[in-house]
Amino acid sequence: MRALLATCAVGLLAGLAAGGVRLGLGLPGHKALVWMAPLIAARLILRSPVGGSAGALAASVGTMAVGGHLAGAAMHLPVAVMAGGVLDVAVHLIRRRRLGAAWTIPLMGLAGLAANLVMLGKRLLVPSFQIHHFLWTSGLAARCLSYAAFGLAAGLVGAGVGFGLARRRRR
Repeated sequence: MRALLATCAVGLLAGLAAGGVRLGLGLPGHKALVWMAPLIAARLILRSPVGGSAGALAASVGTMAVGGHLAGAAMHLPVAVMAGGVLDVAVHLIRRRRLGAAWTIPLMGLAGLAANLVMLGKRLLVPSFQIHHFLWTSGLAARCLSYAAFGLAAGLVGAGVGFGLARRRRR
């Protein structure tokens, strides 16, 4: 229970940061660096089976509390929970197979990519008239590539920090 509450606290703080911090990148999906990376690190350190889902929900609620829109609106909160579920499944696989850093970090990078693409689903439900350009593409392709790239980056950073802190904690 303590691990679940701690993961929720990390998610809430990450959500507050995501709602209050302006990175100024102007690219879709970039907030994953702020909210998903700490959540992935906490999920790897703490042993809560549903910590990713609960932490993603807490991050979404925290973002809405400061006027942000990580999940879009209250009706899109299940999308954030599904994204957290992707992280939970990846961590469960890592723990079950007892994978080391060489497998954990890339696998969590891919889980972050998949989770951020789940978050893209909420954007597809509410069409936006902003046109984004990313890596010589525009429109929906640019949006998908941007979400995927930032999800991958958040997963790799979060897993690197989480694995490093978990390793240090065991010593």
